[in-house]
Amino acid sequence: MLLAEQWIPDLSTIFTHFAAEAVLCLAIPGVILVDLFAGRGEGKSGEKAAGTAGLIALAAALLLAIVQPSAPDATLTTLLRADGLAQAFRIIALATGFIAALAALRGDVKRAHTEFFVCLLGAVVGACLTAAANDLAMLYLSVETLSIAGYLLAGFRKEDPKGSEAAMKYVIFGAISSGIMLYGMTLVYGFAGTATIATPEGMEYASIAREAAAASSSPAFLIAIVLVFAGLAYKVAAAPFQFWCPDVYEGAPTSVAAFLAVASKGAGFAVILRLFAAVTPPDVSMTATLQAVLLIVALITMTIGNVAALRQNNAKRLLAYSAIAHAGYLLLGVAVTTATGASAVVFYMMVYLFMTLGAFYMVGVVERQTGRVDLDAFTGLGFKAPWFGICLGVCLISLTGLPPTAGFPGKFFLFQEVFSYAGAHDSSLFFWGGVIGLLNGVISLGYYAKFLKVMYLCDTERIPEGRFAFAGMDRGLVLVLTVPVLVLGVAFEAVRELADSLAKGIF
Repeated sequence: MLLAEQWIPDLSTIFTHFAAEAVLCLAIPGVILVDLFAGRGEGKSGEKAAGTAGLIALAAALLLAIVQPSAPDATLTTLLRADGLAQAFRIIALATGFIAALAALRGDVKRAHTEFFVCLLGAVVGACLTAAANDLAMLYLSVETLSIAGYLLAGFRKEDPKGSEAAMKYVIFGAISSGIMLYGMTLVYGFAGTATIATPEGMEYASIAREAAAASSSPAFLIAIVLVFAGLAYKVAAAPFQFWCPDVYEGAPTSVAAFLAVASKGAGFAVILRLFAAVTPPDVSMTATLQAVLLIVALITMTIGNVAALRQNNAKRLLAYSAIAHAGYLLLGVAVTTATGASAVVFYMMVYLFMTLGAFYMVGVVERQTGRVDLDAFTGLGFKAPWFGICLGVCLISLTGLPPTAGFPGKFFLFQEVFSYAGAHDSSLFFWGGVIGLLNGVISLGYYAKFLKVMYLCDTERIPEGRFAFAGMDRGLVLVLTVPVLVLGVAFEAVRELADSLAKGIF
């Protein structure tokens, strides 16, 4: 391929396959200009206008992401791919950003809407580009865009000491993981002679995927892949890089915690799938080693998350450990390194979007009503706001993985892939890994049930006086997030087929 063909972008590709990212990039200076011309007079009209402009930009980008087509062979130079994997996780990031923006405008963020939305739009752009990255340099820049914006969002409550602590811890762990990942990338580049991750069909330029079989004979190449994975494990809150997660989720605004739990995690898993599809060619000894590493990390991650969550009384910290555990479940689907495993990951992220955002949003609503996020703040909620308690219960049951909610088929497909791989390859490691994963699902019931206990099984004398006054917008959004959790629990075939088509060609 000529150098011009490889590095000069085709503008038609931007408008056809990356229109959502283009809208967000234009919206960032647009939000600043709206704030400037609307004025920062009495009533902070500029901030309100800027927040509304940011919300409209996210909605427009989400609609474009839904309607714009995916193409397995479409690329923006060699840096970005417009395949189904990029489209799936782009929609997840945009939907999460839109819900976080709504929560911020509803009162989760009480000031500086302009600065908040600039950072949020930047984080969403970083998540979208991370999911589409097909080059190590582009991947690093995208991850850093997402990370730096995330640092600012996590510490947005400057008046709250926990917020400042959250941002500081996030920065420290992020810097360490970023350095580890960058060093691993330099080693991978040295072995492969190229920074391009994979070559679409019909393209002839070199890529890591084409050089992986030859480079796998060197133990240093395996170490390089593990180092890159270590940096990505930080983004998805996988062990041993999960330590930042509970403190950051607790100190950050609830809308930001929800964004990190879904969009940041989704972008990380998109890259992990793309990377391991490139470096795990069949019939290569290194592939089995990497599969074992992924499986062990998955089991450690879910066990740490589930066991630690049992001791939590803070709702946001509890959901943080829940997010860690779900990173472990998702890594099970990556560990089998098959197309069906990738499809199971995509499907689970789709249902994880609704049940996690629903749980975080309802925690945020209770926080705004009571000023607290400990479990006692939910005392008697099932009686004082029955429909709200039911919606929260549905999301929590889905996170546990029980029928008839969407979490059940989500976990079923992941574990199905693990046990199928164990049977097809006579692997005791994957068999017992699947068993440990199922036991972890049982453990998770113990801490999700804490919410149900205080909402429905509390002493009536402990129920606080007064009532929960939830606005109509809150009720509507809660229903929008909860209904798919129930529908996809029984009518999931269409979404499963969609996940299959989006993940096609990854492995």
